[in-house]
Amino acid sequence: MKTRNIAITLLLAAVIALTSCEKEVTDNEKPVIVLTAPVEDEAVLPGSDIHLEVTLSDNEALASYKVNIHGAFDGHKHSATTRATEDSVAFEKTLMESDFIALGEELIAGKRSVTIHHHLIEIPETVNGKPLKEGHYHFIIYCTDQAGQESFIAREILISYDAEEYLH
Repeated sequence: MKTRNIAITLLLAAVIALTSCEKEVTDNEKPVIVLTAPVEDEAVLPGSDIHLEVTLSDNEALASYKVNIHGAFDGHKHSATTRATEDSVAFEKTLMESDFIALGEELIAGKRSVTIHHHLIEIPETVNGKPLKEGHYHFIIYCTDQAGQESFIAREILISYDAEEYLH
């Protein structure tokens, strides 16, 4: 009787263990970023905004995104008419999704695809009271899905006082 109870208990435990083990589905695909604007080498005038148009998508669900802009300076000048002086300062900024939400954008978490189109990223004329350093800057968008995987896409833009005002 005791052996029978042990056998039944073991059989029951095995059945429960096998039926409760569902195959865990993991998201192995990184999010996809399609950046329409700004275009490569787009010229932007200090004091204006950057036109951002991007589509973010994922096979399961998106989580968040951010934008980073920083100098791509490597020591040589890109034009003879540069107004950059020794007291000019490079612009660097990271905008989190929460920054865009505060400016009226919607949350992307849980969505499979979203297109973002706005003019909310402003390029300053001065940084800490000093003129903005002209030149090439990296414009990078990062996107993370709900599984924690991250993708990014980078463009080089030119911030210059000689740039035509960007048309909206």
